[in-house]
Amino acid sequence: MKVYFAGVEPYLLNTVFAGANVLLSFRYIARAGNARLPYRTAASIMLDSGALSAYRSGVAVDLCSYCDFLLANREAIDLYVNLDVIGDAQATLANQRYMEQRGLSPMPVFHFDEDFDLLEYYCDNYELVGLGGMVPRSYKRMRAWLEAIFARRPHKYHGFGIGDIRLITSFPFFSIDNTTWRRVVQQPVLRTKTNSGINWASYLSRDELFQISRKFYERLCESL
Repeated sequence: MKVYFAGVEPYLLNTVFAGANVLLSFRYIARAGNARLPYRTAASIMLDSGALSAYRSGVAVDLCSYCDFLLANREAIDLYVNLDVIGDAQATLANQRYMEQRGLSPMPVFHFDEDFDLLEYYCDNYELVGLGGMVPRSYKRMRAWLEAIFARRPHKYHGFGIGDIRLITSFPFFSIDNTTWRRVVQQPVLRTKTNSGINWASYLSRDELFQISRKFYERLCESL
């Protein structure tokens, strides 16, 4: 299983996450005014449209601009994702087809609570299918949904926003991404004194803690 780190600050891409797999958001790159990918140190780059965060902010991602950016940077991007229309499966599918008409091959995304007939269509026509819409669902609901998917249609899946170890170790994802690695700086276990009476984590910098988190997720996923 491959893990992609999402939500990585630019300076961390050249330090802590140099050589890692990273998921970047077109929305944030475009807001910074970049016509080209500014990051070259990653082992693998997945590009997401950023539609979910844009939707939550009450704005939209321009499909034509997204396609233009992908075409200009396609040699630097290993995987890229269809532009979702939140809550509208047919509009999302229309975007998939438009992008393909532009000569692109985006990863389709099947969302929580969508009709399973759509999942069948994606699995019949695409090698890798994304599973999204799980944030901020409860663990119980996510697990039940994933159990239904893997039982109904075993396939090569990418899990968006999968950081829970219980889910990572329970389902045979091809790849996942998450921002959970960032929570390492708040983990209580790192603030607990060891048998020596020393809280070793208090002597580590924020970046050193992120490095621990990176290594943890990489080793976990590599073992599966």
